[in-house]
Amino acid sequence: MVEDGLASDNIPQAYFIPIATKQALICSLSTLVRCIALLPASLQQQTAFSAANIRRAVGRKSAMVLVAEHQKIAGVIVINPANNMAEQSGAIGLKTYQLPLANQIQLTLWHEIGHLYNIALQGSILPSSLTEYQHEWLADLYLLWCIAQHYQQLDLGWQQFHRRNLALINDSGNLSHWSAPQLQIVLSHYDAQQLQGFTHYEDFLTAVYPLMPTWSPRDMAEFSSLVQRTFSAVQSLPGYMFWRQPELIEVLSPTLERLMGKAETQRWLTNQFLTEK
Repeated sequence: MVEDGLASDNIPQAYFIPIATKQALICSLSTLVRCIALLPASLQQQTAFSAANIRRAVGRKSAMVLVAEHQKIAGVIVINPANNMAEQSGAIGLKTYQLPLANQIQLTLWHEIGHLYNIALQGSILPSSLTEYQHEWLADLYLLWCIAQHYQQLDLGWQQFHRRNLALINDSGNLSHWSAPQLQIVLSHYDAQQLQGFTHYEDFLTAVYPLMPTWSPRDMAEFSSLVQRTFSAVQSLPGYMFWRQPELIEVLSPTLERLMGKAETQRWLTNQFLTEK
């Protein structure tokens, strides 16, 4: 369950939260040494949980999760508010667009908690084996569920949707975190009140997981190639990967309209693709 104390950007420096049958330790990077000292001695002795190792691993990230092999501790989540993102940017043609990001520290924290929660559900609600991509979009599904539990509307859910799309537009390497297709499915099937009805994350996941696409590595490679060709090439090729275009258009269109407006979006889609939405 989500604690009410997590609903604002005023993140405490060190505290435990429940993750299924275990607990996770939330640490602020600024007080990392004192926070790590709260872990059981057996984990403190592991190199992965040393303050020096964690600082190197965090680098310029705004947050990081470390999974623990322990009977009571699910893992450690390190938050680095100094690297909090205030906006997401991406270039379309010769113009760069910015998307302001609200409550991003909180959303990032929920995403990282989601990683640990989904790991706890593997082998029961979720398959025992998940790809890196599945781990990422599942973490964003947890984030979306948290938004519904704490807010009366889903604006922040759409913000995460647009953020993931714009990150992909900016760099096809962000395909590994492209949860926009999965978020769109949930946002199109449920409103805020319906999502609030799932008081337990497990119930929410049981309902929405069967709706999610099951893309193969080849499918992902095709999306990557199409995105690179669309947003990086000097010359557009409207017929390129035509069989993937409808799916990409469907997911990107709401974000393009948010940034460019509906009329400009339709003009751009007509110029770029063989099939427009």
